[in-house]
Amino acid sequence: MPTNNYDILVQLHEKALNKALAMVFYNEYIKLEGFYHLSDKLPDSVKSFTSFKYKISLSKEPFVDFRGQDTLFLRFAALLKFTVLSGLELNFNMDFYVISKICFDINTKKIYYNIQGAEIVKIEAQSYYNIGKEFINKLNFIIKEILSEYFKNQVKEIEIPIAINGLKLPMMPQGDVYSLPISNFDVKIIDNQVLTVGISFFNKKGSLLNVKNNTNNKDCYIAIDNQAAYNILDFWWSNTTYDKKQEFGETIEIGFATPLAKGVDSATRLISLGFIQTETDYENLMLNYDGQISLNNKPQVNIKENNLVEVLNLEFTADVSANVYTDVKKHIALDTSSFISDNITPWQDDIDIANINKNKSLVKVKNKFTLQINNAEGKLKINDKNNLAIKITKADFKLLFNKKGTTFSDNTWNKIMEFLKDKVLEKIPEIVISPSLILADLNIFGFSLNLSELNLTTTDKDLVLSTNVNINELVSDKVAVPNYIGNKATKVIHMFHCKGVRDIDTKNRVGYYVMYEALSENYSPCKNCLSSYNIK
Repeated sequence: MPTNNYDILVQLHEKALNKALAMVFYNEYIKLEGFYHLSDKLPDSVKSFTSFKYKISLSKEPFVDFRGQDTLFLRFAALLKFTVLSGLELNFNMDFYVISKICFDINTKKIYYNIQGAEIVKIEAQSYYNIGKEFINKLNFIIKEILSEYFKNQVKEIEIPIAINGLKLPMMPQGDVYSLPISNFDVKIIDNQVLTVGISFFNKKGSLLNVKNNTNNKDCYIAIDNQAAYNILDFWWSNTTYDKKQEFGETIEIGFATPLAKGVDSATRLISLGFIQTETDYENLMLNYDGQISLNNKPQVNIKENNLVEVLNLEFTADVSANVYTDVKKHIALDTSSFISDNITPWQDDIDIANINKNKSLVKVKNKFTLQINNAEGKLKINDKNNLAIKITKADFKLLFNKKGTTFSDNTWNKIMEFLKDKVLEKIPEIVISPSLILADLNIFGFSLNLSELNLTTTDKDLVLSTNVNINELVSDKVAVPNYIGNKATKVIHMFHCKGVRDIDTKNRVGYYVMYEALSENYSPCKNCLSSYNIK
């Protein structure tokens, strides 16, 4: 079965994990700076020769390298800068990795890398220095000590902020008792490619034995047992602070209503024996409507194929009001020829009496309905909080208002009633059946996510969601490489191959294709590579 008998089974392809680590790199989440002292016992007079300042900054995004069912290496490439003898700079390229375990925190309900230790793979000088092997060996020892201290005390874990991060249900009270309970969870790396997490909430069940890679090369795969979805609905409905009400309202222009204006004008002429002539125009016919929809009881839901949901015993209250109004322009004239045609009278027979312009309400109705629907239909959707929710799409009901006194035809009246019914149906509150799954609406390390190639399939036993996850700010595109790189912090512009570029923090780098654009935005040219450029 898709969930391996868990309530929820989540699989993250290594592609998604590497995308998440790219956010760590571009955010400069990992950055080491400080002073290292070879010995604290030396006299102050020689400390400048035995102490140095160091700075380690990543030059590439970390890379996931799976090494077992729960172990992996996070590989790093970095720039290492030493400042020794109170001013001499030594620059090195460095590769290292950290040994990590994949863990799931039962309290925070988050997946993370638990860092176990660091190992240096390679250190190379960026420029030629007359450095002996003994110095390199000592340097390896020092840097490993610095890295170990950093990952032991400062960055002990790195979250994987893509899926099941917190397993939150919307609009719940504070406190652990209002969080979904965890009765069983397991974590496993399969095929050296896919991170798999199985979670059960209310009953201890499920096993990752013989679990298969179901991602089909997509970033994320999530399967949910239907019975678990029903249990989550029960838990949410019983505890949520959401009042399950939805308000709506707006004013719109309508073009389908035709008041009986001509009949009124003809009647006026007959009553006045033809001497009073009125002409009435109705302009800007508007419908103002508002209301509130309240779900009264938890309906019974049954998930079917094709993302459809059978909804039984749906009960809701609809408090709806509507007002149709228009601009009325009436011209009143005295026709001195009465019913004699104006074409055969030798005089100007129409004398203006009045012009009336006013806004008039044609119909104003209000009613409160409690509707009970035995069998309705809904559709599964991912809401704006990334919960799976049921949206009611079909329900057989009528809104009955008193039509007495209105000048609308039956056809127009029925169209207004059908329009209001559609608005009521649209605003029936959605029904939540899962915790938040993918964090597409959150700001993570300063970045935001979006989903692409999303596919949701359902049966009467389970539902499966598969999707790719994109980082909006880091979407790859095939474009020409900018010739110039600017430092947003110092407002200095460089050629892209300038040595000064490597000293620019990643978050402060910005590319320009045209030198003039950078200079016009108050960037100063680098004195080493662009000294002859100036527009002042």
